[in-house]
Amino acid sequence: MSKKQTFINEVQSMIDELNYEWKSDEAKSYWTAFISQKEVEKPEFTDNGKLILQYMQENTTDGEMFTAKSIGEGLLCSSRTVSGAIRKLVTDGYVEKVGQDPVVYTLTENGKNKIIA
Repeated sequence: MSKKQTFINEVQSMIDELNYEWKSDEAKSYWTAFISQKEVEKPEFTDNGKLILQYMQENTTDGEMFTAKSIGEGLLCSSRTVSGAIRKLVTDGYVEKVGQDPVVYTLTENGKNKIIA
């Protein structure tokens, strides 16, 4: 269940428990529109994220660490592009940020084992 659906369920439960009466038609209309909006399914990876993860999987040896610069050189793109895309991989648990100066990244077990279609 998505975070949005969890939120809707919780608020709807409170509305039902309190027998809440809407004070304005605008608020009721907004709530109705909000709960009926279809959620757009986001892809698991960005295009750059997929390339970075594949690159790291194909070029890793035991415990190897990568900088954004080294990944960028390998993919022929800027380290800034890599830094932006790798954030989501870190958040999603595929890559771990290890060092600070320089910032280095390594694959997590999820990252090592993820099959990318």
